[in-house]
Amino acid sequence: MGDIIDFSGDGRYASATGPWAFRMNPAGIVENEFRQLLISNTLRMGSNNVRSFSVSLLQPSEDSLAGVLQLSSDFTDFEMGRLSFLYGIAGRASTVDLGLNIGFERIEEDSQEDYSVFIDVGARGKFSEDSYAYYSIVVKKFRVWSSKSDLMNTADIGGGVSLEFDQMKFSFDVMYVSNELWNFSPAAELSLAPVNLYVCIPLFYLPENSKSALSVDFGGDVQIGNFNIGASVFYPFTKLNSSDLFGELGYDWHIDFRVGVRW
Repeated sequence: MGDIIDFSGDGRYASATGPWAFRMNPAGIVENEFRQLLISNTLRMGSNNVRSFSVSLLQPSEDSLAGVLQLSSDFTDFEMGRLSFLYGIAGRASTVDLGLNIGFERIEEDSQEDYSVFIDVGARGKFSEDSYAYYSIVVKKFRVWSSKSDLMNTADIGGGVSLEFDQMKFSFDVMYVSNELWNFSPAAELSLAPVNLYVCIPLFYLPENSKSALSVDFGGDVQIGNFNIGASVFYPFTKLNSSDLFGELGYDWHIDFRVGVRW
């Protein structure tokens, strides 16, 4: 198998493709051609620091459906933490890529434990057969059951459009996050093998009090043999608190380290 260009960035946007895409759009992993072990470590720095760690196994769609297994954990400086397990599958139906994640999470806060079962659903395809333009649709972390009533039926819903060429990609995503705020994310990515670079300028808007927050998210990765090493930095110019205790907006900045091993 030859290398393919997958504009994955850190996988946190609806238009993402490649191995890390399951973080937001499970349909994006159809573009991954290799069995991979993925390890990530995210540090969110602020008044209440959060450290996140995950290990994932990916199966390409060469023989059947693409698949992913992930175990992740989040720890804070205070008595708050999250442990989650995720299983996902993705495949191609005609000209559309479809993906589904099923997950289970436990959130611990102030010695109280809450449990949830959630799903992620994603789709990705071309506007026309000969077009360079793609669309993506995502329902992220829709909690079908939760022991905490405030989390029931909450989700991140949205999608994006992208123009994808041999070495460049331009995208624009819109997400409605946790039933409370909007995220508008224009982005550009550049692939100059073995290096991929990306930059995104997310704008968050909270309708309840008409507050907004502009951020920057940038990073890249390098392929060295069977190893892929990446990092990205997310910096909000203005803090904007939300109900997601592990979200980016309540922190000064975060840095995400990623390592992938393929075979």
